[in-house]
Amino acid sequence: MRQDKKLMIGMTLLFLITFIFLGTLVTTEKLSPYFTNKINEKFKKYLEEKYPNEIENFIIEKTTYNKKQYQTKVVNQKNKNLYFIITYKNKKITDTYKNDYLKGKTILKTIEQELQQKIKNKINKDVTISFPLTLDKYTDKEKEKIIKQDLNHISLYNIKFSINNTLEPTSIMEKINTITEKLTEININPNQYTVIINDNNKKLTIYNLTKQTIEKNNLIQIIDDIINNNESEIIKINNITYQYTNKEI
Repeated sequence: MRQDKKLMIGMTLLFLITFIFLGTLVTTEKLSPYFTNKINEKFKKYLEEKYPNEIENFIIEKTTYNKKQYQTKVVNQKNKNLYFIITYKNKKITDTYKNDYLKGKTILKTIEQELQQKIKNKINKDVTISFPLTLDKYTDKEKEKIIKQDLNHISLYNIKFSINNTLEPTSIMEKINTITEKLTEININPNQYTVIINDNNKKLTIYNLTKQTIEKNNLIQIIDDIINNNESEIIKINNITYQYTNKEI
């Protein structure tokens, strides 16, 4: 009998604890939207105190609640693609300012994707666009261009593309020149080019080509020297490197 009573008391306690826990959880979830304005004020104060020199450039979007945390997006006034996220969870505020905003992860990734899509649409060529530096490492003038997404006449990013060709200098040069000329026509002006030449089971990757080195006379000499394993002055002076690998099957 005593054992039955103990079991009944234990089950009752377990039921009460579960009921209280679920009740608290449901109440928290139901009431959380009503705390949004209060949390939003916390976010504003946080930004004013932590980033006083930049607060005027910020647009604070609507605060949302999901998975036991409050979040809001802080957007740059000049470009919605430059932003960072503030999170309030367990009475603590954190943000992604350093990587997303200061280093420009959000806007650089957006530009890379947009340029890749533009090239695909205009000349039907798959390429990889990448910025070699983070936003904070560019000059103020360059940074302004990036934020405005006005890169038509400035070379700040790198491009990588591949061609299928035998390792024959003249035909390689012609294919590279054809592609780079098409890129120029649509205002794609990379800082550096990486070109991958696929020849049956072999792959030759050439790094650090520039506008100057892809000019016909220079390029054919560079390709010829690479294929013949000749470490010439033009390769050394322009810091051009290359690598042979087997093609992935």
